[in-house]
Amino acid sequence: MFGEGEEMLKHIVLWKIHKDGTKEQKLESYRAFKEKTRYLQKVIPEIVKAEVAYNLNEDGFDICIDSVFGSREDLERYIMHPEHLKVRAFLDEIQYEKTSFDYEY
Repeated sequence: MFGEGEEMLKHIVLWKIHKDGTKEQKLESYRAFKEKTRYLQKVIPEIVKAEVAYNLNEDGFDICIDSVFGSREDLERYIMHPEHLKVRAFLDEIQYEKTSFDYEY
């Protein structure tokens, strides 16, 4: 996947969820997303690291994933993986705005 001296790829995605929802609804969805991400880490070997977080600020995006991959190809395999697509469908049902940022480091 990666070796010494090779660059890693950081993949960060942020979502606004439950437009008219309560904080409790948002926290419940955050916890569900966090569990789903833990499962993905077990079944998708391309994930080097993945962290899900809930924004403590009231403004801005509600939840995010901060993940690391060994290459762009690994990220593409992750994106197209059937288990990832299930989690993506879950997020599509609750989100109303999304942004992402990928970079090598």
